Amino acid sequence: MNIFLLGATGNTGGEILKRLIPEKYTIKILVRNPAKLNLTELKQFNQVELIQGDVFEPGKLMKHFKGNDLVISALGTGKDNSYTEIYSQGGKNILSAMRINGIRKLITITSGLIDMSDPSTDNFFMNRIIRPNYNKVYYDQTRWETILDNTTDIDWVCVRPTNLLNKPFTGKYRINLNHCPKGGWKIGRADLADFIIKQIDSNEFVHQKPVIAY
Repeated sequence: MNIFLLGATGNTGGEILKRLIPEKYTIKILVRNPAKLNLTELKQFNQVELIQGDVFEPGKLMKHFKGNDLVISALGTGKDNSYTEIYSQGGKNILSAMRINGIRKLITITSGLIDMSDPSTDNFFMNRIIRPNYNKVYYDQTRWETILDNTTDIDWVCVRPTNLLNKPFTGKYRINLNHCPKGGWKIGRADLADFIIKQIDSNEFVHQKPVIAY
């Protein structure tokens, strides 16, 4: 299977890439700054092709999506809460390039905190501290999810992680649709990557928004 991965230089994208390589997939990665990757290590793996560019270059996406079977987007803004369209406009560019190249499946990431109807996150800490500090990011993630809600010709899976941690893989986590699993508010990136990789060959969560937490 040929997979196109966006966001491989981020902490989550890096974990996804690490889990894709042993599975022997053919992988293309699009990165703005190749210097953020260990290029010497990557050259050991013949199945990885690096492309310099970003999601706001639709022509580059259309060209390099050719021949791929599936797209994974781990794009994000890190801790930067500046105004962004990386999810919404970036997502539109991804969908357009997928359609042109006949790619049907997309796995993408937003956040478990953007659903204001979730009683698990309706508390002082989330509403007064976390959400205000990332309100611009969450706004764009919400716009992206709205686009996905109106997309029926692509088999998308929108994974909503809770608070992301850098911790070793456990393989023990819970999944709940739309809202956080009861009492769950954090997840390690390695476990998030594990769940995402499992969606490659699964249709269980197509057109759904699973939330992942311990």
